[in-house]
Amino acid sequence: MSWEKDAPLVPLRALANPLRIRIVSLLTGAPMSATEVAEELGIAHGSASYHLRRLTAAGFLRRADGAPGAESGGAARRGQPPKRYEYDPDSARRPDRSRDSELLLEALFTDLRRRAAAGRQVTSADAEVWLPRETWAEVRALTERAVRLVHDKAGPPRTGDGVHVSFTAMLLELGGESGESGESGDPGGQPGKPGGERG
Repeated sequence: MSWEKDAPLVPLRALANPLRIRIVSLLTGAPMSATEVAEELGIAHGSASYHLRRLTAAGFLRRADGAPGAESGGAARRGQPPKRYEYDPDSARRPDRSRDSELLLEALFTDLRRRAAAGRQVTSADAEVWLPRETWAEVRALTERAVRLVHDKAGPPRTGDGVHVSFTAMLLELGGESGESGESGDPGGQPGKPGGERG
């Protein structure tokens, strides 16, 4: 299937906000309402509702019950169950890479600084090296497997024996000596849950 033809591209600009990155990551684990998002992140209900609407309109989130529409406090006040939203994994397959990658990177780096200040570093690695293509393919496959595992096993906050973690993956294929640009991992690609799947 061609996502470019059959579904609209997901604009990276909509995710280029540290708070929205946190919301998308949060909703990877479980569907949540605006009230639940607000309580979990310590923000106003109105702010949570606004960001949920924008992320849903952009294609990063979808209604958990499959119904169209956006968060409405009025519905909950009339005794109807609150609307819940969840991360749409299909958004990782159709990011609009034509613009706003820099904005998303800035937002991601801002949120990484928050995570680094709040957490205990378990492991980290950084390298700019030349690898045999076979090895590079293996690294990519292992990283993609780790990303899928993190997203598939993500659960609701503070349940069971769950551990609150931060996981970020970004692989870049840099240009060669001739200045040719290789295939690159951009912030809108298949995870790292954050333009792609976040978590």
